[in-house]
Amino acid sequence: MLAKQHKISVIQGNSWAANIKERKVFYKKEDIYNLSEEHILGFTLHEIAHIHYTGDVPTPPKNKELTHSTLNMLEDIAIESIIANDYPNAGEILQSTKQEVIDTLVKMLPKMEDVSVYEKSLLYAATKFEGRGYAFSTEPYEKLGDKISTIMFKRQKEIYGRKHTKDLIPIAQEIVDLIIKEAGEPNDDEKRQLMQSAEDEGKQAGKEQSQGNAKQAIIDGLKKAGSGWELGEPIEENIVFIDQITDQAQRIGKELRTVLKRNNAMEFGGRYRSGKLLAKRFVRIKALKDRNPFARRITKSNKSYAFAIASDVSGSMFGNAYKETSRGSYALSSMHMVGEALRIAGVPRAMIIFGDNAKTVAPMGKTQIRWEQLINKQSINSADTGGTRINEAIIACTKELSKIKAERKIMIVLTDGQSDLENMQEAQKKAVKEGIECLGIEIGSYKDCTTYMDKTFSPKKVTKVEDTRNTSLIGKAFIDILKHSITKSIS
Repeated sequence: MLAKQHKISVIQGNSWAANIKERKVFYKKEDIYNLSEEHILGFTLHEIAHIHYTGDVPTPPKNKELTHSTLNMLEDIAIESIIANDYPNAGEILQSTKQEVIDTLVKMLPKMEDVSVYEKSLLYAATKFEGRGYAFSTEPYEKLGDKISTIMFKRQKEIYGRKHTKDLIPIAQEIVDLIIKEAGEPNDDEKRQLMQSAEDEGKQAGKEQSQGNAKQAIIDGLKKAGSGWELGEPIEENIVFIDQITDQAQRIGKELRTVLKRNNAMEFGGRYRSGKLLAKRFVRIKALKDRNPFARRITKSNKSYAFAIASDVSGSMFGNAYKETSRGSYALSSMHMVGEALRIAGVPRAMIIFGDNAKTVAPMGKTQIRWEQLINKQSINSADTGGTRINEAIIACTKELSKIKAERKIMIVLTDGQSDLENMQEAQKKAVKEGIECLGIEIGSYKDCTTYMDKTFSPKKVTKVEDTRNTSLIGKAFIDILKHSITKSIS
C-alpha cells in the first residue's frame, strides 16, 4: 500500500536494496521463501522508508566510503523512527524486525571474519545505541563501537529529529574522524566492502547488485531464529526456485486436506439391509412408520498416510541447460511444493536427495521444510553427484517410512538415470515386505520402452515424463501421484 501510494516499484533483484533516484525497491527471491512474513514486511518497509524519507546527499570526497557507511547507519535509525510516527502499524512491524536483527547481530559479530573492523564497529555502535551489547568491551571493534555510540547518545535528539538527510552529515563526520584516529584509514579492499554495503540505499542500487557480506549474514541468521543462531547454510547456486510450481502448494494442500478430513467423520457402508435388525427398532416401524429399521455398518472412509520422496541430483539433472529450466531445479522445486502441500494436509513426509549416495535432507515429520534444506551445498556434496544409485534412494526412503505408523506408506523416487537392476530390485522387495508402496517418476524415457525402473516398480507404478524440454511436467507428475494416492476410496 505504501509503495502504491508513493509510486514505488518493488522488483526482484540480487539483494535487498533501494534506488532512491528511480524509486525502486529490490528484494532477494530466495529470502522470500525462508524468512518469516513479519521479517519480509520489515525489510520491505525499511527500503520503502529510504525512498520516501532519504534525500540525495553528495558525500564529501575525503574518506567518502567510510562517511557514506556511517551516514547510512545513522539514516537507518532516523527513517525507522520517522515512519513509525507517520504509520504506527509499520512502526510495530519494524520494531519487531529490529529486535530480531539486533539479537542476531550481537551473537554473530564475533564470527564475522570477512567483515572489516570499520563495518563491525559501526554495527556494534548501532546495537549499543539500541541498548544492547556487552557490559565490558574486549574486542577492538567493540571498544571502537562503544566510543561511536557515546557520540550518538550525545547527539540523539539530532538523529531522531533530523529534517533532512544532510542534517546528519556533521554527526557522521565526527564519527569518521574518531574511527580514523583509532583504527587508521581503510585500505582499498576495505573501501570496496564499505561502499558495497552502503550502496544498498542510494541512487546507484540496481537489480544485479550483490548483497553486502554483513547484511547477508544477518538475513541468514534471521532464517535460523527460534532454533539457536548459527551461520547460514551454503546453498547450491545451480538450483533455482520455480515459482509456478511451488505456488500450487496451498491449493493442492487444501484439496488433500478436504479428502483427509473425512477420517474424522466416518461414513455408512453398504445398503440399508447390510446391518443388524434390532428388536427395539420394531417400535419405530409401529409408531413412526419407519420402513428402514436396519442398523447400518460404519466404516472409516480413508487411511492414514506417510510419504518419503527422493530426487536424483546427479550431474545429468543439471547438465546442458539453463539453471532456470534444468531438470534438477524443477525436481527440487516440485519436492518443496509436495512438502508444503502435505504439511497443509497434515500428512507426515520425508525428503531425500541422491546421487551415488542418499542423503536425508528433511527427516520424517509434519514441520515446515525450508527451501535451503533441499539445496544445501554440503548435503548435495554428500549425495555425490558423480553417479546414480537408485537402490540407495529406496533404502533411505524405507528407513524413513519405518520410523512412523501409518496405514499407507508411499515412497516416490524421481530420476533421469538407471543403476544396477539387481540392487534396485532387492531394495524394492525389502520395502514391499515393510508394507511400503513404491512409485517412480522417470524423466526422459518413453512409455513403450521398458526400463530398469519399470522392471523394479512395475510399469503401472512409474510415471514417465517423455518430453525433457517441458520440465514443468515434473510438477504435474507429483501432483497426479498425490491425488491418486490420497483418494476417497473406502477401506
